[in-house]
Amino acid sequence: MKIYWQGQEPINAEVVLDLLRAIYGEVELLPGPAGADLCLYLSFEREGQQIRVQTEICQEGQSELVWLERELHRAEEDYNGLRRICRLALLEALLPFAEAGKLPWGVLTGIRPTKIVHRMLAAGYQPGEIRDLLQTGYGLTAEKAGLLLQVALSQRPLLARQEREQKRIGIYIGIPFCPTKCLYCSFPSYPLARWQKWTEPVLAALLKEMAALGEQVRELGLTVESIYVGGGTPTSLDARELRQLMTGIEQALLQPGTEEFTVEAGRPDTINREKLQLLRAAGVNRISINPQTMNEATLQKIGRAHTPEQVVECVRLARQMGFPVLNMDLIIGLPGEGREELEATLASISELAPENLTVHTLALKRASLLAEAKRQGQSLELASAEEAKALLARVYRYAEEEGLEPYYLYRQKHMVGALENVGFAVPGKACLYNIQMIEERQTILGLGAGAGSKWVRPDYTLVNTYNPKDPIAYLERIDEVIVRKKQALQELFG
Repeated sequence: MKIYWQGQEPINAEVVLDLLRAIYGEVELLPGPAGADLCLYLSFEREGQQIRVQTEICQEGQSELVWLERELHRAEEDYNGLRRICRLALLEALLPFAEAGKLPWGVLTGIRPTKIVHRMLAAGYQPGEIRDLLQTGYGLTAEKAGLLLQVALSQRPLLARQEREQKRIGIYIGIPFCPTKCLYCSFPSYPLARWQKWTEPVLAALLKEMAALGEQVRELGLTVESIYVGGGTPTSLDARELRQLMTGIEQALLQPGTEEFTVEAGRPDTINREKLQLLRAAGVNRISINPQTMNEATLQKIGRAHTPEQVVECVRLARQMGFPVLNMDLIIGLPGEGREELEATLASISELAPENLTVHTLALKRASLLAEAKRQGQSLELASAEEAKALLARVYRYAEEEGLEPYYLYRQKHMVGALENVGFAVPGKACLYNIQMIEERQTILGLGAGAGSKWVRPDYTLVNTYNPKDPIAYLERIDEVIVRKKQALQELFG
């Protein structure tokens, strides 16, 4: 759809585009009315805490004025509140034209909606007030408002501890290699068929980075609360390289007070008994085995070189090794998957009984092979918005039946149905790293090619920095990377 928009701050073109994409899908914002399918004009008046917004919509020669009046609430700064009300006015004006029904997340288009609830809780709002405000002030459905509040309340004890003990940090270690590139993936991942010769030098650079930063962490008296090894696929390293990695982590980063040590063994075709024994002996107490689906035809379609039977066998081995917590990832809305395929996957997962289940709604990420296929006009058989909502609702019912509770949540752009990604856990088995990473209340030190670091100040403002994504660039700049991070740690905690 071609749309012309004219308005004034605080609602800018990017915010408008996010809302329009959630409603209409593909949107082109034009510099002028000529040729536009829809024209939007927005203005507002303010008197004290009262805001009055006027939205004029012109479509096919028809014009309609829509007014919205709201009052700023005490949990927001004036500018943020004004921006929210303008977005809400646009949303309410557009939905009758869109024929898309109520958007489940209303005007929220950011990645971390739980932050809004945490701010309200800190300002003294009661849960009932928050639930009502999320619906009336942000346009959420009752279901999503309840979900957001439930997740935030479950996180409060952990975040309170972080406030008391600000010298706690998390560690992320990135291994950028994978057996193959999955259809939906946009992470820095380099297929082994082309990059096998680089695994050893990249690992050597990572070990150097871990040793240098681990020494700095000890000197500053920091507590490493969690270590998370992700990627890519860490278990794409061979057994000798994986042993080197685990030894490096044990020597440089693992502490007696480290509560959580997680490794993504995401691809079953990279796992065997020897590797699992190495991980368990090194103290890994959480492992992810991620099928995404348990339907073989879909696995082949999305570029996963393994079978559902291999998933089952890997889980069996992991249970034999005594890993206390198993996570499994699923994706809702994969090409060709509907209710029947989801039911088959859930039935298989139920028998494996993971303590954690992370459910993603498919997102068409620009850098993915899936998005490129769509740009080229290929037929992808993706779920519609309504189908995706029904599938995700089924997962929520399944999680409740299995005794799994939602404990962290985030959203992405270009998600099917404008929905969400949710982590579920057996009570007491939630992943600390996932919560700290999403809520951004704790410094996360990222090590390895493509790894990101979150430098969180005492007032919870933060700066994100990233290691070079390309493995060769990472090798070339490793000394510079180490110096920069040591300086950042010293400035923050010294």
